[in-house]
Amino acid sequence: MKAPSLGQKTRHASSTLYLVPPRADRLSEGRRLATLVVGETERDHALARRGAHPDVIELLPADGKERVGIAAVREAVRAGQFAPVQGDRKVCLIPLAEALTVEAANALLKTLEEPPREMAFVLLASHTADLLPTIVSRSRIVRLSNEEPADLIARLSKLGYSEEDAQWLIEVADREGEIDRFLEAHTDVAPLRDAASRRARSLSATDLMAACTDGESLVRRAALERLLELALERDPNALTSGIRTLASQSREVLFAFLHDLLDVSFERVRSDDTAAARRACRAIETAYRALSVYTSAEALLLSLFLTIGGVIDGE
Repeated sequence: MKAPSLGQKTRHASSTLYLVPPRADRLSEGRRLATLVVGETERDHALARRGAHPDVIELLPADGKERVGIAAVREAVRAGQFAPVQGDRKVCLIPLAEALTVEAANALLKTLEEPPREMAFVLLASHTADLLPTIVSRSRIVRLSNEEPADLIARLSKLGYSEEDAQWLIEVADREGEIDRFLEAHTDVAPLRDAASRRARSLSATDLMAACTDGESLVRRAALERLLELALERDPNALTSGIRTLASQSREVLFAFLHDLLDVSFERVRSDDTAAARRACRAIETAYRALSVYTSAEALLLSLFLTIGGVIDGE
């Protein structure tokens, strides 16, 4: 089964924050990313890449200014109240998200709390620390490397990886430097996946949670898959010692964990599309939004796993 494309991952998100390399051409890259959301036709994509699509609103500092002010954000929000002119959705593109003034960032935050149904927000920054934590928490985070996914797939394919294995690797080994070992020489992926799965199944609840947040890429993925299974089975150890271990992590680590767990849940939906898998996706999305305002990470995580297991929903 093919890994989801970047467009599939972000098409329905209200806000997506792309973390880009420091020397990236923000405007060109932002326009390219806007094509993933604004529409599916070649005409939509061509117009968005040229900065001429009527449904893409670009928020940039005014001539002679270094910051994006509150008036520009308010105007974009007003435009989001109207239906798209040509594309599937309106897009508010903010290529220099760290250039938002404090007032503009707070205005954007209020909008992200109750986003317009017809508008998606596309933000670009180099680091999450450059933005308000609450804006980061309300955005789906995608890290972009210096290489395009298509270029990485081409390099992996040239080494002898199947297209399916190549797509899976760039999705799973998505942290800085993790893909490098697979680019050095061809490695048989199947036994590595099996070994990672066996490793994950041998871990205690406490060690499994640690592997979900800080493990080697393939073990981390296998640990997340195992954790989702345990949550669906309402495993008592995962609901007690495992949650306490996870709750001790920083908010930034928890945001990354929920992001990765959501990817695993999406993959499960694609493979079997059960009510339980869809319920898990909904629960994780809710937890992601709630994490920025919840004072107790342990209570939030307990609610998340009980909901995944169907206890709160009564399934």
